[in-house]
This record gives sequence, C-alpha cells and structure tokens, in this order.
Amino acid sequence: MDQPQLLIVDDEKPTRDGLRAALEDRYDVYVAEDAETAIRLLEQENFQVLLTDLRMPGLDGMELINRAKASNRPPVCILMTAYGSEDVAVDAMKKGADDYIPKGRLQLDELEMRIARALKGQQLEEENVELKRELSTKFGM
Repeated sequence: MDQPQLLIVDDEKPTRDGLRAALEDRYDVYVAEDAETAIRLLEQENFQVLLTDLRMPGLDGMELINRAKASNRPPVCILMTAYGSEDVAVDAMKKGADDYIPKGRLQLDELEMRIARALKGQQLEEENVELKRELSTKFGM
C-alpha cells in the first residue's frame, strides 16, 4: 500500500527538517515554509494529513486549515503551536482542526500516534459514508 501523503507547514526550517526526518519512513512527506506555498501544494496533491504551525508570516495555520477543509478531499488537520494553551486548542478544534499538539512538549511517538488515530478516524468516516450510500441504493432509504 502507498504511504499516506503528509504536508508539514512551518516557517522554522529546523522544525520542518526535524519532522520530515522523523516521519518520512512512514509517510510521503512534503514541506512548505508558509501557508501560501502549502495552499499551492494542497491544490496539486491529495494529502491525507496537514500538520501546520499556528503562527506564521502571512496566513496563519488556522486560515490554512480553513482552506484545506474547504477542498473536496479535506486532509486530517493537526495544528502545532509553541504558544499552546487549552483556550487555543479548544478554539482550533471549534474552527476545524482535527487535533492540536503543543510544540514545547512535542514527542514524536505521540505525534505519530495522533496522526495514525486521525487517519483511522478519517478512514472509518469514509467507510461509513460508503456504507450509507450502499444501503440507500439497495433499500431506497
């Protein structure tokens, strides 16, 4: 099976490079240094996961997530921020983020687990939609 495509968006090169190195054995990893570049990539590729920083020059991470969620195949969106608080997390989830992880305590094994869990949830959601479609076709529901 092909590896899921993952887009990492962060204006700090060491963060981008570190995450890419940590995740590229399990994912087909792309990186972008800003939201504008990420939007172009999102239009060209079919990413399963968007991992984005919150605070970046230009468009911020929440605006990027809003754009990604508006696409016809929205990726799982995980917001990372060094300015973490529960208020930020709750607000991000209300606005469409699927998950949130504070950068200060970023553990790679936890990040991988959250990505895998989010992908599993997305897969179940797609299977659910397909099952409903089959049932409505079969039983005219």
